[in-house]
Amino acid sequence: MKHKLKKGLVVGVICLLVLVSFPITQADTDHYSDSVVLIIGKCNTVSTTGLWLFGLTYIHKKEVTIQAQGEEGETIHVLIFPPKFAFHFSLENIKIQMEEVKGIFFWGGKSLLFNNASQRVFAICKAGDIWVTY
Repeated sequence: MKHKLKKGLVVGVICLLVLVSFPITQADTDHYSDSVVLIIGKCNTVSTTGLWLFGLTYIHKKEVTIQAQGEEGETIHVLIFPPKFAFHFSLENIKIQMEEVKGIFFWGGKSLLFNNASQRVFAICKAGDIWVTY
């Protein structure tokens, strides 16, 4: 019985050392202020308090979150310009949070025209604050 306990303890210590040696991955978050954003792609998550009509909405001074979580077919392209320029191309795991948003959005999840797994998203807007986590 003591022999099994020693083997179990050795295996546990080895597993602990292996787990500690793995690097911790962290998401990078970029912040942009007072910028124009163009978002094109496919994602399953768009949240806002805007009123949707056939997949379209106009948002004025609201918050918006668009997220692709790496599910099949999800991919987002983001272009952010003045005062800083940024381009995030073909990201499958990305979250875009915007505050003080004014602009037009289309999301296939609220439309009867698109019934595929990953829903198309298109947005052109101006936002006071933008956080892009990838």
